[in-house]
Amino acid sequence: MRTSRSTPAVGLLATMLLGAAPVLASQRSGWMMAPQEENDTSWGIIDPHSLFEWNALREENTLTGGWGGERSRLSHAGIGFAGGYVTEVAGNPVGGTTQTARYTHNISLAVFVDLGRVVGLTDTYALVSASNRAGNSLSRDIPNFFAVQEIFGGQTTRLVHLALEKITAGGHLDLVGGRIDALDDFATSPLYCYAQNLGFCGNPLSIPVNASVSSYPNTAWGLRARWSFTDNIYAMTGVYDAFSEFRANRYHGVDFSIRHDSGVAVIQEFGWQPLIARRLGLPGTVKVGGVYTSEPKVKFESGNRRSGTYDVYATIQQKLWQGPGPAAYQGLSGFLAVTYAPADLNTLEHFVDAGLLYTGLVPGRDRDVLGLFGLYGHFSHDLSRSQVVQHAPGLDHEAVLELNYQYNVTSWLYLQPDVQGVLRPSGTGRVPDALVLAMQVGVTF
Repeated sequence: MRTSRSTPAVGLLATMLLGAAPVLASQRSGWMMAPQEENDTSWGIIDPHSLFEWNALREENTLTGGWGGERSRLSHAGIGFAGGYVTEVAGNPVGGTTQTARYTHNISLAVFVDLGRVVGLTDTYALVSASNRAGNSLSRDIPNFFAVQEIFGGQTTRLVHLALEKITAGGHLDLVGGRIDALDDFATSPLYCYAQNLGFCGNPLSIPVNASVSSYPNTAWGLRARWSFTDNIYAMTGVYDAFSEFRANRYHGVDFSIRHDSGVAVIQEFGWQPLIARRLGLPGTVKVGGVYTSEPKVKFESGNRRSGTYDVYATIQQKLWQGPGPAAYQGLSGFLAVTYAPADLNTLEHFVDAGLLYTGLVPGRDRDVLGLFGLYGHFSHDLSRSQVVQHAPGLDHEAVLELNYQYNVTSWLYLQPDVQGVLRPSGTGRVPDALVLAMQVGVTF
């Protein structure tokens, strides 16, 4: 039964915080059913080139199979299809101002085209994708800042990607442009979305909270260039349109205009994969980077408008121990991410998250994944002081602990029961800590 203990002050603060949080989310790729430390691809986790190279769209990995052989024929001709359905049901039997349960889902469809096979443009690939989202957010009921359902956000049908990829200079230079997600590329890892909380999934959440940087399923015009100095060192730069309301559902991803009050987001990242760790069978990646956006923002305390702010980050993902099984993906993996942004313009000043994933822990369940995760987000002191002046509760921090187990029923269907502890919801100390019980189900079409 739904119960409520909300207060006007907490309700006002929750409305403000959740209104400030971006309507965004990320979802794991349905064809990646175990942590893939080494397959940290050149274009996020949906790189068309890598998908054809890995043959990741094999019919045995999909619910709909080979379509009477047509799927295989199309793939060899340079046209690949992918789709998935992910749903999350979550409830908080303990804590929060309200005890209830919520459902949300994401349906994704994508077409990948190898233009070399189709029209003779070698090393050139196209991606068109769309998503449909529906449902409600439990975090709006608790309320808390780091959404406990990572696929909530953008509850509509929208065009997502409309992009081209070109690989040149002997494979050293990889260019991607069009309607793209900046955070498909930057500060990301295939490990993050084994967590169901949005604070982890896709990227450290502080980055898209503090800046209007595009992330799934909300895209913007952009161009990204990645230069691989060697097979283990790269530099990557991206430039994107930045507009504060581009995630609004009314745009459906098909508003291609660039507004007069848009800003520009520039992202730079350097990545390194230690060769000695790879030789030991323990691949990993270290990334450092930063985001600068020229988008006009209002300073929390003075109320003055200012253009230009930044966010810096460092991440590491690492295979920590190779399991006794024969498969390279089995064993223990981990990640750590930290970010910082100036307090005068950015909601989250400090952010840190980490996770441990063990693949194949249970005998006979070689691809199942046990995950343990934790995050801490410290809100801006300037934002907190400005709220106290307005007689609202001051903000401090919110933290999340998460434990889950991904049970792969088949190569195209998984179930993932999940437990989250939300500590200091909304960052005020006025909302009781919440226990969240959740279930995620994913199907690859």
